[in-house]
Amino acid sequence: MDSEVQEEIKRFNGLIDEEAARLLVMARKGELPQITINNLKESTLSLTARVMHIGTREKDVVKMVVGDETGYALLKLWDHNVGVARHVREGDSIHVANAWVKKRSYGMEINVGKYGMIERVERDIPAPITFGKREGLFNLKGTLVKKFPTTMYVDDVEHFMCRIVVDGDEIFLLDERARDIQRFCEGDTIALLWLYRRNGGIYADEWSKIMNGDNFP
Repeated sequence: MDSEVQEEIKRFNGLIDEEAARLLVMARKGELPQITINNLKESTLSLTARVMHIGTREKDVVKMVVGDETGYALLKLWDHNVGVARHVREGDSIHVANAWVKKRSYGMEINVGKYGMIERVERDIPAPITFGKREGLFNLKGTLVKKFPTTMYVDDVEHFMCRIVVDGDEIFLLDERARDIQRFCEGDTIALLWLYRRNGGIYADEWSKIMNGDNFP
C-alpha cells in the first residue's frame, strides 16, 4: 500500500499527510467501516456523505450541511480544503478523510483541517429531506402562524433576530434567515431546513434554509 499512499500524496500536491492518504486508499478499496451521520462520535474519522447545502464561504473556512439517510451534520472545511470546496456543488457526494468531530449545540460538527482531505466521489448517497424534530440538525414544515417584528442586538457586530410561530413551534431566525422570512406572509406553508435546538429553543442559523413548503410533499 505504501506506493499507493505516496501516489495519493503526489495527487494532492503534498497537501495531505500519510495518514489522510492512507485513509483515502482504504476508502477506495472498501476497507473502511461505513460511518453514518447518526453514529458520529467525538473522534477522528473518515466518512462519505452528500452535500445538502453550501453556506458561508469565508477566507479561512467554508461551512456545508452534509447528510445521508440517517440525518444531517455541519461540515467545516479549513486550510487548503477551502480551495477544494470551490469544486464542490450541492448534491455532490464527497469522501472526507482524517476529519475530527466535536459535539456542539447544533449536534455533531465535522471539521476537515490541515491534515484532512475531501474529494468528490461517484456514488449515490440517499439523503432525503424528512420533517420532524430529532437530535442534531432537523427540518420542520408547517403554517406560518405568526411573524413578529425583527429585532437587533450587538455582539461585537450587529445581529438580527426574528421570532416566528410555525404550527405550535416557536422558532428564532438569526441574521440572514430573519431577512429571508420577510418573503413569506402569515398563513403561508413554509419549510425550514437544518434547524437546531439550544437552551430549549429552536433556531435557524446561517446554514439553515427557508423555502416554500408547497415544494415538499
